[in-house]
Amino acid sequence: MHEQKKSVLLVAMPFAGITIPSIQLPVLEGYCRQRGLNIETRHLYLKAAELYGLQNYHYLIYPPNDSYTAQMVFSKYVFPEHWAKNEDRFREYFHQHSTQNPQTPQFSFEEYVDRTDMLYQWILDHVDWRSFDLIGFTLNYGQLLPSLAIAKKIKEISPEKKIVFGGSRTVDTLGMNVLRAFEYVDFIVSGDGEDALFRLASEYENHESIPHLIYRKGQQVIHNASEVVVDLQTVPIPAFDQFYTELAATSEEIQRYFQYYGRLPVEISRGCWWNQCTFCNLNIQHQCYREKNASRILREIRSLSERYHMMEFQLIGNTLPKTEYRILFEKIKNLDRDFSFFVEARAGQLTSDDYRLMKEAGFTTIQTGIESFSHNYLQKMNKGARVIDNIAALKFCKENDIKNSYNLIVRYPNEEPADFEETKKIAYLLKGYLDAPQLCELRVMHGSKIQRHPEQFNIERMEPAPIDQIMYPLEYLEKGFTFVYDFTQKNPTRNYPWETLVDEWKKEQEKSRLEGNTQQTATDRLVFYFVDGCSFIKIYDKRDRQNIKIFVLNELERQVLLSCIDIISLTELQQRFIDMPEFELTAILQSFEQNGLLFIEDDHYLCLPLQCRVKNTSEKEVECLVNISP
Repeated sequence: MHEQKKSVLLVAMPFAGITIPSIQLPVLEGYCRQRGLNIETRHLYLKAAELYGLQNYHYLIYPPNDSYTAQMVFSKYVFPEHWAKNEDRFREYFHQHSTQNPQTPQFSFEEYVDRTDMLYQWILDHVDWRSFDLIGFTLNYGQLLPSLAIAKKIKEISPEKKIVFGGSRTVDTLGMNVLRAFEYVDFIVSGDGEDALFRLASEYENHESIPHLIYRKGQQVIHNASEVVVDLQTVPIPAFDQFYTELAATSEEIQRYFQYYGRLPVEISRGCWWNQCTFCNLNIQHQCYREKNASRILREIRSLSERYHMMEFQLIGNTLPKTEYRILFEKIKNLDRDFSFFVEARAGQLTSDDYRLMKEAGFTTIQTGIESFSHNYLQKMNKGARVIDNIAALKFCKENDIKNSYNLIVRYPNEEPADFEETKKIAYLLKGYLDAPQLCELRVMHGSKIQRHPEQFNIERMEPAPIDQIMYPLEYLEKGFTFVYDFTQKNPTRNYPWETLVDEWKKEQEKSRLEGNTQQTATDRLVFYFVDGCSFIKIYDKRDRQNIKIFVLNELERQVLLSCIDIISLTELQQRFIDMPEFELTAILQSFEQNGLLFIEDDHYLCLPLQCRVKNTSEKEVECLVNISP
């Protein structure tokens, strides 16, 4: 005779951001509810933002700080003796590594601790733990210590409750070691959580047979590793009712912030079809790549928009769909609604026409996996993309007024002079007119190729990151659940001035923006662009303000330049201009390169100036989607 199904409470703890609701909770909730399970969810990071104060919460979790460090005070409740002995170390780390914005009020360590105490007690007093049999915590980057703190207290109060952890922070061997280290955690779900959670609640007595489950059997920790994955086409559309209920119970400041800046997440895929970048560990819980088809994604967007009166969405996946991205763009565009989308994209995947279609569909912001402008560095990263692909992505975004929030990853343990010099050369070429990157110093993460094969990257020794050595007692770190590693190089490398390089780029960008504000016409605000006269092309190059250049190309040169709007190989160019002598084509291409009009990599060519059209009106406004806003 089967036991009665167990009731489930799922929790997302701080330090998640509040602009994007947790996707994990509504996905799991919808799957289990569809199968008749009694399940509730709590988005407790919303209350955290209220109790810390929105400005302080953002200060804790966003660069130059981060959500991983933000969890440090919860060590007080997980390891009280360790906290008492090391509080000065916590305080010192906070003061040394947290950077205050001079425009905002100071957030002291003492206030940080006091408000964490308030949050901890509020959660214990106001969440109805006693009404549920299984209590699950979804764990990502900065949620382990907060989840451990609450789980530990629940077990002290109600030992019969079963605690379940899941997410990237507790996958595979990490999850097994977390289970070994913390006796008050009963189960770990490693991988897709939908079916494992449902079966754990509905047939608990058979939990030893549940795929993806990690559990104890006597003194052993068992992992039911499985290749079974969920079919994304069949999961129900997630509901965010509980998120909105909790949002309505927070301060007016939190509600207003979400109304202005919030987006609803739409899961489009799991895993990564490339999955070879040496620094990346984002897919350690996904064994294979899967994506929803365009029709399903569109149905989800329409349903969520109509249900919650939302027009802003974040597409959740490592990149755009591999196969149906153009179909998706077209379908969204044909809805003729004022949607706004954020998505991650891969360089080299999209053409200039794809970016134009993206903009028409409502994609206003993307994050392209640029990571470097050095051929040498991209090989270290095994990105599978070229420098020319990265430049094209930025150029097409700029032409279509799509904000590209991208990173440069630096300070690999095997960094070389070529990595910096190549990037410096490209930065000089681009900084006058294309958007600057954010600098991201390499962090070696569990599951990445660098962590698994350190000897290939000039690493002699790895150890837990300094913040982990403060947050966790040594005897716990030795149990092997470290997520972020520090490293010692075999052969020390130079410290290159990456910060200066990026700062100069940002200053150049700001200077261009301010000068653009003083211009009367839209075209005058542009820095590097061309206009097409059908039988000729006129190029305006103001990247060097002390040496402004105007080029006029004849009809043949025009045809060659327009052929390089998208990346094109020399062979393809020769085929396109089969009647042109090879020496003449080569001379034109060399002239373009010498004047900074083309970027060339491995016999592939890309036109660098932005493409725009000017209407025949008195104001001569720019018609094409070039970013001309001040």
